[in-house]
Formats: sequence, structure tokens, C-alpha cells
Amino acid sequence: MLMPFFIAVLPPPQVMNQIQSFRQKWDYTQTSPPHITVKASSGLTATEDWVPKIEQICRGFPAFELKLGAPATFGTSVLFNTVLCKEIITLHLLFVDAIKPSLHEQKQHYEVTDFIPHLTIVQKNKQMTDDQFFNIKQDAEHTLDEFEPFIVPSVHIFSMNKSHTYTPVLELPLRPLKKRNFLM
Repeated sequence: MLMPFFIAVLPPPQVMNQIQSFRQKWDYTQTSPPHITVKASSGLTATEDWVPKIEQICRGFPAFELKLGAPATFGTSVLFNTVLCKEIITLHLLFVDAIKPSLHEQKQHYEVTDFIPHLTIVQKNKQMTDDQFFNIKQDAEHTLDEFEPFIVPSVHIFSMNKSHTYTPVLELPLRPLKKRNFLM
């Protein structure tokens, strides 16, 4: 059964725009804006009793730096940017521990030891040929390979709407980074 929620990081506007422009160039229809999933849908039920647990974790978890790496693939069906950041894995594990999805659900949704943080560029669909996927991959290797690191100040809860697309519906701020004052 498809759950209507997941939790993700939204990249900054310049990264978001670059990925969306790339998708449009290849006439790729997206079901969600570019994002990095932190917690898949397992255990995120429509009752939403899990939201306070996630809010509490976010309040105590410091904002962190994230770097998108080179494009890569999961087999021949998903093209993505790698994510270079250990904090996102820690946050993922905290969310899974708080929600407690079954082991079966964790495996089904590639969580815990199967979790590979990434930002999906395109996912192969029925209209896309293997050659098209290969061409998109080659283009991404030249155009989506250089991103500046960015600070992640919050995570977003995404919900599926009636048109079966996912949109962010709630932003949960992380604990702000403390600024250091150096006395001269």
C-alpha cells in the first residue's frame, strides 16, 4: 500500500531550479520537486501521530552542511546525484527509531542499512527507452556534477495530493547553528 507521506530535504533554490530545468530539457514529468528523502513512507500513517515525534527530533538536531556529488544510477532505472553527508544518515536513523516501522517495511523502503541518501534526477518510465536514459545520464554527468555545499536548516513533510504528485506540506526547522563570537 502506498503511503501518502515522506520526509525530505529540499535543496536551495539555485539547485532546485537547475535540476528542474534539466528535467524540463528532457521533457521529464516529475511527481515531486527535487528532494533528498530522509525518511520513506513506512510508518508515516494518515493518523499523523508520528508528526510530534519528528518535530521533537528536528528541534534537537543541528542544521548541517550537505554536498551533492556526481551523478550515479541505481541499475538502469534511476539517475541521481549522490549525497555526501553523514548527518543525513544519523537523522534518518533517528526518524526510523522514533517511527518504528516493521523490519519488512524497512527493507521494502530501503531504510536503515539499505539507506542510500540521494537526489533523484530522473526515474525511468514506460515512455523512456534505454537509449534515452543513457543520453540523459551522459548529459547529467556534464551538467549536474558541480554543486556548492549548502546548509540544511529544515526538513519537509511531503504529502501526496489528488493528482498523485507529492508536495511539501510542513516545514520542520532543525536546531540553528550557533554563531561563534571571537573576541579580539
